[in-house]
Amino acid sequence: MSGRAVEILRTHDDAFVPAFVHDSLSRADFVLAERSWSDERTRIHQELLAGDVSRAEWPQSIHWDWTKKAAHLARLEVSGYGLVAESAWQGLMLTKTASQFARLGDDRGKPIVYIDYLEVAPWNWPLSGIGQRPRYRGIGTFLFIQAVRQSFEEEFRGRIGLHSLPQAEDFYRTVLGMTALERDPSKQNLMYFELSREQARLLLEEGGR
Repeated sequence: MSGRAVEILRTHDDAFVPAFVHDSLSRADFVLAERSWSDERTRIHQELLAGDVSRAEWPQSIHWDWTKKAAHLARLEVSGYGLVAESAWQGLMLTKTASQFARLGDDRGKPIVYIDYLEVAPWNWPLSGIGQRPRYRGIGTFLFIQAVRQSFEEEFRGRIGLHSLPQAEDFYRTVLGMTALERDPSKQNLMYFELSREQARLLLEEGGR
């Protein structure tokens, strides 16, 4: 694996700690990550039930299983990424490069990098209903920036597309500056977002160097 060094915020002491965004992850990497995450998913599920937390407040990716998602790596257009800090996988991402095309502005119909899945480790979920603060922050942003970099490497000029879970819509719209286009009936009515070449350039200038 290769990649690049970054720093993420550790919340308990507000310290920035070294992290590394890896590319070219294998199925075995995703299996190892999910092995450690699955116990946390189970713990959180049990605490949400015990605390009688409304289902509307449950993490919408709590049922995900990266062992199954890793099967997509068999397709040539799919790439796997992950962020490691303090000897643990803190976030994972799968992207596609051949089957999705831009719907935004003058770039309509041109190829994009499509983020199929992006998730941070369960211990990084902010869950007020059970009093859980994320251990680290910034993981999702750095993985997203990696997808933007991939888009430039593919000569797609930074164009990105994705369908967002409802709980993540504000993150993509406000934090990353994406444009919300429409809800997609073919994707469980999820909101479809795109990042234009101009938005990608601004994102890298502001925080992706």
